[in-house]
Amino acid sequence: MTSGHVAPHRWADLWAGRVGDDERALMERHAESCRACARVRQRVTRASDSFVAIRAQSSPEVSWDAIRARVHWSVSTERRAALRKRRPAYGWLAAATVLGIAAGLATGRGGLGAGDPAASSSPIAASPERSGHVDRRGPPLAPAPAPLIGLVTRASGDVMIDGVRASDLFARRLATGSSLATAEGRVDIQFGSDSAFALGPMSTIRLRRFDARTVELAIDGTVDIVVAPRSDGQRFLVDAGEQVVEVRGTQFRVSHTAGATTVACHHGLVTVADATGKVEVGAARRLDVAAGRPLSAEHTVALSAEESASFTQAPPLALPLWDPIALARSSAPLEIATVGLRPVRVDGIELGTAPLRVRVMPGRHSVEAADSVGRFRRAGWVDVAGEPRGARFEVPAEPPRTGSMTERRRQLREGIDRPHLARCMRSIAKAGLTGSYVQIEIAVDAQGAIGYLNVLDTDLPQTTAACVREVLTGVRFGHGAQATWREHIEL
Repeated sequence: MTSGHVAPHRWADLWAGRVGDDERALMERHAESCRACARVRQRVTRASDSFVAIRAQSSPEVSWDAIRARVHWSVSTERRAALRKRRPAYGWLAAATVLGIAAGLATGRGGLGAGDPAASSSPIAASPERSGHVDRRGPPLAPAPAPLIGLVTRASGDVMIDGVRASDLFARRLATGSSLATAEGRVDIQFGSDSAFALGPMSTIRLRRFDARTVELAIDGTVDIVVAPRSDGQRFLVDAGEQVVEVRGTQFRVSHTAGATTVACHHGLVTVADATGKVEVGAARRLDVAAGRPLSAEHTVALSAEESASFTQAPPLALPLWDPIALARSSAPLEIATVGLRPVRVDGIELGTAPLRVRVMPGRHSVEAADSVGRFRRAGWVDVAGEPRGARFEVPAEPPRTGSMTERRRQLREGIDRPHLARCMRSIAKAGLTGSYVQIEIAVDAQGAIGYLNVLDTDLPQTTAACVREVLTGVRFGHGAQATWREHIEL
């Protein structure tokens, strides 16, 4: 007994008959006065009785693999019974082992089991020379590289995928063998956190290889590429007719036509090779190779200021937090429609010339458009839901310049229905919020009709802003000069 109590294993020994009479009597008397030890004895006895019941049971009826289950049950039961009847004797086993080793030494076979045909034929015990068999299979093959996925992030004009005009352009997942073609447009493809390419107008590209080990693109036309630094064993190749462009990590442009190939490098280093040799194109350098001329006869030249600026205007669009599977499910295309060609921004990021489509995340997005003098002005807000069809935003036409709008602005401010406006702002006023505003763009013709009224910016909730806009569209203008202007109204 330990600490004045009976150890639990001693109750199991008592049940099995391995405790003497004196100790048994002592343990029983202690359990009569110790409630804790009495509970332990009861649990141990109940568990031991269940083992007897299990050994006495016949083999269970198992519907699956019944024969094998019965054999296993019978053999296991008989084996356990045999082990209980006799104590293990290790003396004869040691003697047999010594005799076996001696016999092996006498016959010249030192290994255990050398006389066993099964052991001699084992691939572990027998060498290729002894068995007469030589394994000629060679080292195991390396695992196949993980395939890459390309997603469209921006597009303008007509784009074809695999020879078919794609209406579901932003839902497509590009892989090895995919091809793209453009007319008077452009398409951007992202395939890594900092890797993307943009196919220019009247160009085609084919993804010959597109995996984590090798990216190989065949180009006919113009392509702008941004590539994250490659790790050891990774390659990025662009096939441009007789020339092959290879990079480790850079931003560059390849233009290939029937007459010539031009490779321009914005930053990083590019290697151009053909059958005659290699030429390295460094940062802010350009290489022109005429068709039929050997590469070894050409030299690089510095980029002009205009060429350098073109790399920064609208580089291939790459979204942050790259996860192609999650991004394909959660993002949606936003179509920005304009009258004529106008540079646009979304959330402060310049995207190039609209009309175009761009991949965005769900939520509210700010759209800006450049005016006739190149200044970006707020065109409005657009809410994009996480749906495949996305959303469409129409940028209002740039208003014509008007010399006299003082009278129209006076009519707007005097014509506002103030009681109606106060009802719109009631919830804001109850919350104690002040200093709210709304900025609008409005066009009024000579007859006093409102051509359009757009809310460009506001700090009001969407419902309140819609109510304020309704009040403003109710203003009545008289005959006068045609005017278009922007108005900042404090509320």
